[in-house]
Formats: sequence, structure tokens, C-alpha cells
Amino acid sequence: MKIPLHKENGFTLIELITVMIITGIISMMAVNMITLPMQSYSDMKQRAELVDIAEITLHRMARDIHHALPNSVRTKDTSSNGKDDHLEILHTIDGGRYTTSGVDAYTTTTAIDKFTLQKELNISNTDAIGSYVVVYNMGADSGADAYQSPAQNRAQITNLTNTLISFPPSIQFPFSSPQSRFMVVDKAITFGCIGSKLYLKQGYSIQAAIPTVSTSDNLLAQNITSCDFNYNPGSSTRPGLVTMEIEITDPDSSELIKLLHQVMVENQP
Repeated sequence: MKIPLHKENGFTLIELITVMIITGIISMMAVNMITLPMQSYSDMKQRAELVDIAEITLHRMARDIHHALPNSVRTKDTSSNGKDDHLEILHTIDGGRYTTSGVDAYTTTTAIDKFTLQKELNISNTDAIGSYVVVYNMGADSGADAYQSPAQNRAQITNLTNTLISFPPSIQFPFSSPQSRFMVVDKAITFGCIGSKLYLKQGYSIQAAIPTVSTSDNLLAQNITSCDFNYNPGSSTRPGLVTMEIEITDPDSSELIKLLHQVMVENQP
């Protein structure tokens, strides 16, 4: 009687290597299918965060620029790289029209310490005191520049009662406004980039030269790799245009975004 032989089953070395290669290929494909979408999501999240920072910063600047005294926007380059990294404005809180006849009328022929308004202002006496009344601001080298010291067309308000605005000592304004307009300025504001940070300076005395921000000023944004503020003053029939461009880099991923924002400026004094 013959005893049947049992055949032992197993894998050859070639089969084992083939299975390992195929398994490795499938694993790499699976990893890529999982990690690539995750990496894309992470990149999009980082870009979105950078865009949010840049947009909030530019909108904060635009809000103040919208309230700029006509012909008060000015810029300067502190880093000598051909890009203006500082922008200054005189911020207005109200405005109106003055009377040109009757008691306490506005005039440019003599020095005055008050004039009568055609209509009450929206601001209170408390808000007005310490602010400045400015008439027909034309900017640098015009003879009517609110930045100049002594002031050419700017007087500090001491009292506001109904339709009478007072500002002793007396000042002889150089020009009258064709529309009998005046503006109330509460402060000067400067936005500036130093190093990799963007700062806001305010609450300082109005001066002839644009100040430079410092690290003690209010921090608006950091990780700034480039900022450029451009101002086109326009003309008598066309508004001015402020162009703000900032570039922010994520220090961890080196992700970079650049945003540009433009603001129309009404320069009719």
C-alpha cells in the first residue's frame, strides 16, 4: 500500500517581493490621497488668515482716510527703497458752512477769533474744544496749509455755542471757501512701517514734517515684508486716490500674500 505524499504550500521569494512592492505602491497612493488634501487645506487656511490680517489692516486705514481733511494726505519714504512706507492725514470729525455777512461773519480782510455758522454742528462743545477749525485747505506751498506752524488756515477751538464757533487768539485766514465751507479736525494720524511691523501714531501735535512711527505706537500688523503707500492728489475736477499695498509673510510656512486697496479722497476744500 502506497502512502500519498502531501505537498506543502508556500510563497516563493519572488512572489513575496512582488507582494511587498505592490503593497508599498498602494500604501504610497493612499498616503498621497490623504495628505495632499490635508496639506491643501492647511495652505488655504494659512492664506486665509494672512488675507484676513491684511484686509482688516487696510480697512482700518481706509476708514480714517475717508475722513481726511481735503489736501491733507501726504506720504514719505523712510527706508530709501523707493516705496513710501509712511502715510499721514488730518482727521475730520465734522464740518459745515459759515456766514459771510451780519454779526461775527467770516472774513479774510482782518483777524477774527470767531465766526457764525449757517447751521449747528453735529459734535458737542466738549468734542469741539481742543480740535481745530480749518478753512479752504489747499496743501503744501499754497499759503493755506493746515500742517504749517504757525498755522496758516487752522485755529484751535475754545468754544462752540449753537451756531458760534470761537478760537482765540485771533487769526487772519488767508482765503475764503467758494462754498463757505469749513472743517473740524480733531487729530493728526500717521500709519508707518518700520522693520516688519505696521504702526499707528496719533495724538501728537500737528507739525510741518511727517513724523516717523516708533515701537511705542499702536501695533496694527506684523510680519510685514513690504508696504507701499501711494497718493495721487487728483485735480479740481477729479478726486484724489490713495493706493495702499502691503505684503505679509507667515514666518512658519513662508506663505506670502500681497493685498492692494484703493481709497478715493475728496479734495474739494
